Amino acid sequence: MRFRPDRYICPVCKRDFASRREKCCPGCGTLLLIASDVLSDEELTALTSFWMWETPKGRWNYIANWEAAKREAVERIGEFTKARLGGVFFDSGSDKKTVH
Repeated sequence: MRFRPDRYICPVCKRDFASRREKCCPGCGTLLLIASDVLSDEELTALTSFWMWETPKGRWNYIANWEAAKREAVERIGEFTKARLGGVFFDSGSDKKTVH
């Protein structure tokens, strides 16, 4: 699976380019992040808003609020994990009988 596009099309100025120097569009300077860009949570929080490549959908996704996007992602991962495991690790165990 590719984690970056073959060519970049800036979501702001629509410029088409092949090389993303300094993580920015060469036309308008918009910050464009991909999965292989290594930024800490503190750096992303300081940026507050930016564009991130969404591999499954093959498009740029505007992140207006990093903290809210991070919370939403954690919730989606939790829902996905719970659905995949069928609730095995998430049951409280109160409805199960103990055999001695």
